[in-house]
Parts: sequence; C-alpha cells; structure tokens
Amino acid sequence: MTRTSSKKAKTTQMELKKLKSLLPSLQQKSSSSPMEIVMETIRYIRQLEDQLIDRFQLDLSSSQSSFSDVSMNSSLSSSIPLQDIGNSN
Repeated sequence: MTRTSSKKAKTTQMELKKLKSLLPSLQQKSSSSPMEIVMETIRYIRQLEDQLIDRFQLDLSSSQSSFSDVSMNSSLSSSIPLQDIGNSN
C-alpha cells in the first residue's frame, strides 16, 4: 500500500468513525462495517427529512388556521360601521 492510499484509508476510517458517532442507532455498537454505517446514515437522513416535512406541514396548517381566524375576525369587524372622527361636532 502506498503512502497516499494509506493516508486516504486512515482519513476514510476517521470520517466513518465521526459519522458513526452521529448516528443514534450505531453509537453504542462496538463495531460496524462501512456499508452498515452508510446505510444507517441514509436511513437516518430520511427519518430527519420526514420529521422536517411533518413539522413544516404542522406549522403550515396552524398558520393557515390562524389566518382563517384573522380573516374571520376582519369580516366581522368590517360589518360594524366606522364613526367619522373628523367631524365630531
């Protein structure tokens, strides 16, 4: 093995170790193959993406209901006649 390929292999091992430390399902596991780490990373990213989509949809639905409340309150208040405060005589 050449010096360059040895350095690449060490770098790859360090990167896989860091990645593994970020994955909740593999943190306690003593050994994992590179393929297992990559596959678990993909699964974890998809899980995070699903959570983000769910949160966005929840935020969107709650803001739409808030908008409906404001819209409804606006339509109620617009039916009340405004007083002309310029001519108070």
